[in-house]
Amino acid sequence: MKKEIIREKLIEITRSTKGIRKISIIEKVLQKKGAMREKELEKLKKESLKKGILIGIVVSLAAGFITKNILLSFGIGAASCCAVFAALLQAPLAKKRVYSKKVEMDLPFFLMRLATELRIGKNISKAIKDSCKEEGFASKEFEIVLRDMNKGASFSEALSGMNERLSSHSIRRVASNLGNLGAHGTKDTSGIKKIAEDLLARQRIESKEFSGKMVVYSLVFIAVSAIVPAMFQSFTLIGSYFMNLSFNAQEALIISVIVFPAIDMAVLALINSKTPLFLRQ
Repeated sequence: MKKEIIREKLIEITRSTKGIRKISIIEKVLQKKGAMREKELEKLKKESLKKGILIGIVVSLAAGFITKNILLSFGIGAASCCAVFAALLQAPLAKKRVYSKKVEMDLPFFLMRLATELRIGKNISKAIKDSCKEEGFASKEFEIVLRDMNKGASFSEALSGMNERLSSHSIRRVASNLGNLGAHGTKDTSGIKKIAEDLLARQRIESKEFSGKMVVYSLVFIAVSAIVPAMFQSFTLIGSYFMNLSFNAQEALIISVIVFPAIDMAVLALINSKTPLFLRQ
């Protein structure tokens, strides 16, 4: 009897799981991050794969022309295809993270304006509308919230849409707090003021941390841009006398004019990527 019951349960489980589509690792990552919906994800995967294959073929042909090695050129082309495919899939996530940081940058000042508007007796919609008069990324997002409400969405639905567009814990906190204010009609602005103060405190902490790191970045840039080229020139001049080391004029020109400036640009790009967004403005 027990065996029959177990067999029936197993049959039910297999029937229920037949229609379930297996989700790839890429889909899990992108859907977990909230980057896009399933249809958008499928479209992105197809376009990314096409571009990756096209670039892989071009790189493989170029590598084959240079190296005259079929296996090596095929490997380089396959690696290029995979790299382009992965980069194009990660692009929406990177774009979303950067835009969310820009909204967070303006969010404390927007919340301060909103708290002032609410304290003088305006309702939540009117307060948000008047707070959006100042330009900024946060104002643009809340203008979208107001447009969604004008199209028939409720306040909570409009805020949920903002949460889907952005990937930020602070913005979810703000949306939750504003949703409670809209639902209960209270004028208590202590919650949004506390979030604004927390965001400003975090920006001050990030600014101090970056100031300490900037000393190291400056030393690295000075070494790469001044010390290393000087040592290279000295090494090539002195080493040519007692070592089998020589550079012709063309190689020395390429290293001095192209290689070292490229390294300098790479270091500057690294410093820029490590700089907090609110300090770049």
